[in-house]
Amino acid sequence: MIFGMSTACFFPNVFTEETIDLLAGMNIRNIEVFFSCMSEYKKSFITELKKRILDRGLNVYSVHALSTQFEPQLFTVQKRARQEAYDIFKQVLEAGAQLGAQAYVFHGPSNIKHTRKLVLNYTYIAENVCALADTAMDYDIKLAWENVHWCWYSKPDFASELLKLPSTENLYFTLDIKQAAQAGYNPKDFLTGTQGRLVNIHICDFSVGEDRGICPVLPFRGSMDFNDFRTALTETGYDNAIILEVYKDSYSDYKELSDNYKEVVSFFSK
Repeated sequence: MIFGMSTACFFPNVFTEETIDLLAGMNIRNIEVFFSCMSEYKKSFITELKKRILDRGLNVYSVHALSTQFEPQLFTVQKRARQEAYDIFKQVLEAGAQLGAQAYVFHGPSNIKHTRKLVLNYTYIAENVCALADTAMDYDIKLAWENVHWCWYSKPDFASELLKLPSTENLYFTLDIKQAAQAGYNPKDFLTGTQGRLVNIHICDFSVGEDRGICPVLPFRGSMDFNDFRTALTETGYDNAIILEVYKDSYSDYKELSDNYKEVVSFFSK
């Protein structure tokens, strides 16, 4: 198992490059780099970021773009917009490759028009995502589509439906616990439909309340049945990455975050 933490845990209070010292100070060696703006895809920024990462002895397992900037447009029928989005997509892949990332965490198109029922054309989706995954393969990076409650991949059967169609060998998946809960599902429901292509898990917990709804919290601090989840995970033979990804208001200080990370590693190492 590969354990790590996402730089998103510090977003937006700390610049991406400044998170490297924080992570190294917590004795974390594997990280997911969350890019927070377009300028962070540029080679000059990545060169400096890579130097910091190498100097502190860290390893980048995955990268994660701020998806709303361009990923929805990767599936539009408007050729000019799609080409522009594709050019940005390649910049992220180039950045990921330069950092040595194994996976690209992908959100894809959003579903924000809740007054209209979402009807997905899986044939169209497969044609487009296969092209994207094949491009990612050119950079030796796995395209890992993540479940997100406000995006197309919000239900467990999305992955299995997509994999029924002629597919690229480079389409993988990321499981996000808080997003599964916010979509109204048990996170373990997303384990089976990925058919052995799960390569990344965003670990967190969630609280449920009438005042705020379903909100992310530190692992073992909320409603998640982690014992049940660990059993289900073991049954699938999962042996890839478990990345702690929480929000800045999920912890009081860096010590609490660091201590919680150690809890995660201890729990899933059993």
